[in-house]
Amino acid sequence: MQPIPPFWFMQRQAKAEPAGDNTYRLTAPNQEEAFITIRRRENGRWSAALKSAADGPDIAATETDYEGEDDAWGAAFELYRLHVVLGIPLRS
Repeated sequence: MQPIPPFWFMQRQAKAEPAGDNTYRLTAPNQEEAFITIRRRENGRWSAALKSAADGPDIAATETDYEGEDDAWGAAFELYRLHVVLGIPLRS
């Protein structure tokens, strides 16, 4: 399922391009490249993660599972907004 980017994403002139199964490459002016992904868990619910490379390790991930893919994509975009756009440091 293709994600629907939030309104603020378009305002930043950002772009999302497919980069693998349930993974998108995000680019925007004056922002570093990032990748968001969602995964189906064993319980059938979804989680989201932020990466610096399509095949790299997660640099941030949701602690909550989501019932639907739409909610997981929303959480993935929020990880991007917090850690890339706003620059909020990751927890150690």
